Amino acid sequence: MSMRTYHEFVLDPFQEEALDAIDAGQSVIVAAPTGTGKTLVADYLIEKAMSEHLRVIYTAPIKALSNQKYRDFKKQFGEDAVGIMTGDVVLNPTAPLLIMTTEVFRNQVITEDPNLEKVSHIVFDEIHWLNDEERGTVWEESIILAPPKMKILGLSATIANAQHLVDWIKSIRHEEVALIEETKRVVPLEYFYYTKDTGLVDYDQLWHYYRQKLKDRINEENPFGPTTHLDLIRTIQHDHLPALFFVFSRKQCALKAMELATIANYLKSPERRTVEDKFLQLFGPEADWSSSTRQLKRLCSKGIAYHHAGLLPSQKVVVEELFLARLIKVLYCTETFSVGINYPVKAVCFDSLNKYDGRNFRPLANHEFFQMSGRAGRRGLDKKGFSFALVDLAYMEKSPPPKFQLNRLEPLTSQFRLTYNTVLNLTATLTQEQIEIYFQKSFAAYSYRLSSDQFHSELAQIQQQLVGAQHHLCKEVGSFNCPLKYHPKHKELERLRKTYKALGPRKQTRVYGREMARKIRAWEKLLSQTPKNCLAQRQESCKDQSKIYLTLQQRHKDLQTALARLPEENAFLHEFEYKKNHLRQIGYLRVDELLPRGTCASHIYVQELLVTELIYSDVFPQLDDDQLNALLSSIDFEARKNDMFQRAAVFDSAPIKEISEYIQSICGQEAIRYDPRVAGITYAWSQGKTFLEVQALCNLDEGDIISVFRRTIDLMRQMREAISDSVLRTRLKLCMGKLDRDEAAIMEL
Repeated sequence: MSMRTYHEFVLDPFQEEALDAIDAGQSVIVAAPTGTGKTLVADYLIEKAMSEHLRVIYTAPIKALSNQKYRDFKKQFGEDAVGIMTGDVVLNPTAPLLIMTTEVFRNQVITEDPNLEKVSHIVFDEIHWLNDEERGTVWEESIILAPPKMKILGLSATIANAQHLVDWIKSIRHEEVALIEETKRVVPLEYFYYTKDTGLVDYDQLWHYYRQKLKDRINEENPFGPTTHLDLIRTIQHDHLPALFFVFSRKQCALKAMELATIANYLKSPERRTVEDKFLQLFGPEADWSSSTRQLKRLCSKGIAYHHAGLLPSQKVVVEELFLARLIKVLYCTETFSVGINYPVKAVCFDSLNKYDGRNFRPLANHEFFQMSGRAGRRGLDKKGFSFALVDLAYMEKSPPPKFQLNRLEPLTSQFRLTYNTVLNLTATLTQEQIEIYFQKSFAAYSYRLSSDQFHSELAQIQQQLVGAQHHLCKEVGSFNCPLKYHPKHKELERLRKTYKALGPRKQTRVYGREMARKIRAWEKLLSQTPKNCLAQRQESCKDQSKIYLTLQQRHKDLQTALARLPEENAFLHEFEYKKNHLRQIGYLRVDELLPRGTCASHIYVQELLVTELIYSDVFPQLDDDQLNALLSSIDFEARKNDMFQRAAVFDSAPIKEISEYIQSICGQEAIRYDPRVAGITYAWSQGKTFLEVQALCNLDEGDIISVFRRTIDLMRQMREAISDSVLRTRLKLCMGKLDRDEAAIMEL
């Protein structure tokens, strides 16, 4: 058999299968472990489409990934062939290969953008993000609304219910969809737990050591010494670098990298010079550097770095490029680093197996653990990849480390949510009948029907089994009239009486004595009648049967609870009507026709109601451009839990409060997100202050400050699309220019 190759790569069987399905013109979903070469499938599709003069859209879940793909494809196909559209950046939007965030694609399909006419394929990278609580709904809407003649290529990490996902896509698109699943990793992975006392061990060895140690120590309070990341790095640095070290806190990322740098240095002097040149090339002369850039360079020149969303875009770029050049040996990073960006390493380390999800600490889910561990093991470089998890033995009983199992991956579940924007767009483009079909097409509704059918058929089975089981049982089973239940309880009562007697009169009057007497009286009442005599073998048979019967009964109860918990089948339709009613009350709809405000809001994707009301109010004319920027940045800003700002009243918040309260009185509290504390930093930046001066006004990470400005630019771009007032459009363009400068300009593209 001839080995099929593509660009010198010998293809794996799953890749061949995928390419065949693409050649056959099918939609394809590829579910394979991280690092097995899914991207090759997308590359093949894109190359094929380009040679046939077809247009392709490539969507990715996060901007960092879109930006990276844009850079890669530009190298491959040339500047003219590639465009990018993320909310705040639009370059070459008519290019044959267009990179975008999934949000942007969703906005195009929901407004039936004519630019989609000529697109033959849509690639959804990381399609398992359907599961994402905040943003999963965007994937779902994109898949439901993608035009039928556009073929889909979905790339996903290993998921438990891939077939379920594909069956859903088939059912709504009425087409064959090829599912290609690969479970085997090219480079096998080994998983270890680590403590200073045990070294690298597996799950069972860890518990064995722990129990042994507890037995041996009779009097020590806590026999376990603390283990730190440094202990783990010392253990693995000879054989297992480069390594990614996942830390679930930005601050800890930087601190741990600095701690390691005090004891380790992984670069020789020629490599160190390469690092220093890279910094000079990206940040100019050292005198102009910020303190964080200096700190980063000190670390990088030892082969150590950190990476998280709070870094400046240019700092992320320098870390990523040095990492790709294999000059970073240990990289401390947050979870975002495991999304899509393909940076394989020899080992992945976990600082902890719990993460904070914005509300509380919870253990990592199986799919998260495997997605992150999946970065370990470099194709063609390593025989094996390694995953190391740090464990604190002092907390073993309180929060035992999870035991991760690939066969226990959590299934993808729908996160479908209805926004006012979706309601307006569906009302504008679909008939009532099509809208009902639209909601039935959601993954949520599909899963609902599937679960409901499964529950009902299992219930029917169990009811039959229960009827069968009852034949073998007498009606007294499970009550105190049955010797099986009566005798053990009676023995217990005897014991209790004995204990009570032994207390003696003084202790019998104490609280626990009185409690015991109460218990004895209650049990005597229950056991007042001696059960009828019953043959021993009859009792034996009842004993076996009653176990089965009671298990069935419990399952029956559980199934009924599960059924009752399923959302109502037409829940989305009801919510749709409910939200439409709100929109009629605030003058966005007349019956089913969009009024000017409604049309405006249908083009705004964040806080559409507040933004539209502001556009239609007299607030903007009373503000200068810097105040306008400050106001717009306060819309939809979500502070992290310890964010602090210097107090600054940059504009009068009263009219905005009034508008917010009016919307909330009709649409509910959660219809508004507005936080004017952030206004001061945007105002300063818009006025031309330096980045250092702006930083002094708050304790936000540099990357978060930039992201405030970029999101404001994104909002203004949406507003310009939504309005026809040419004066305001010109003004917004001017305002965008004031924010889009220096550190806040997108340089890495």
